[in-house]
Amino acid sequence: MSTTAPAPPAAGRRRLSAWGIAFLVVSAAAPLTVVVSAAPMDFRLGGIGAPGSMLLCGAVLLLFAFGFNAMTSHVPNAGAFYAYARHGLGRGAGVGLALVTLFSYVVLNLAFYVFIGFFGSMLFENLWGIANPWWACALVAALGVGILGARQVDVGAKVLAVLVTAEVAILLVLAVAVLVLGGPEPVSGAGFDPAHVLFGGGIAALLVIGFGAYLGFEGTAIYAEEAKDPDRTVPKATYAMVAGLALFYAFTFWILTVAFGVDGVIAFALGDGFADMVPVAATGYLGRGSATSSAC
Repeated sequence: MSTTAPAPPAAGRRRLSAWGIAFLVVSAAAPLTVVVSAAPMDFRLGGIGAPGSMLLCGAVLLLFAFGFNAMTSHVPNAGAFYAYARHGLGRGAGVGLALVTLFSYVVLNLAFYVFIGFFGSMLFENLWGIANPWWACALVAALGVGILGARQVDVGAKVLAVLVTAEVAILLVLAVAVLVLGGPEPVSGAGFDPAHVLFGGGIAALLVIGFGAYLGFEGTAIYAEEAKDPDRTVPKATYAMVAGLALFYAFTFWILTVAFGVDGVIAFALGDGFADMVPVAATGYLGRGSATSSAC
């Protein structure tokens, strides 16, 4: 039996900083998509405690991240969950988890391309009056992902850094406008009241949507072999991503309670047009052009 230690990854592969990994993983969570699509549903199904539930889910995931990162330092493997399950529970559990994860992510990626195609087609028609088929937009997006995937991993991180920054900027501009102009009701912290978060009757929906908003946060471990200093970089990226998203989601969800009012946001969420909550808020505070940006 050979006792030779495996060769470390080539130095050229270790290109990602903590911020680079964080941007790669945050892009999977898609904060603009979460706020535009999940926030209305969260208020509809879970009630006014939606902002507080984002902090609660973030805190739980941070606790999980401590153990997750401890495993990462002992099992630096691109297989991430598969590698951890194999080492802890055996090969059978590892393969089973890998197959479930693979199936889930394949379906999820296909759904994302359809999502991009649908809204891309809508964008072309609304801005330029061009009837563009959804599948054409989806193919262009897939081609772009393929080109970036064939480049060095830090190239994709830089592109995603720009896109994620733009997503966050759109929502922060809306937040500033809401805070400056004010809403129809007095500003309230009811969204963070434990009575509304834990005992408001919608805790199940709040937790399902809340944890789903952090989709892909475990992906930081996948980049351990490309990280400059995996023992430090991966934990930093994980903690920064979870904590940053928790604060951002809680703040932007709360901003909607200011924009519509505590009673108003629930009334809007229970209406037939609840999915247009963020575009309606953007139109009211920033004008019609901003609604196109927030929706697409």
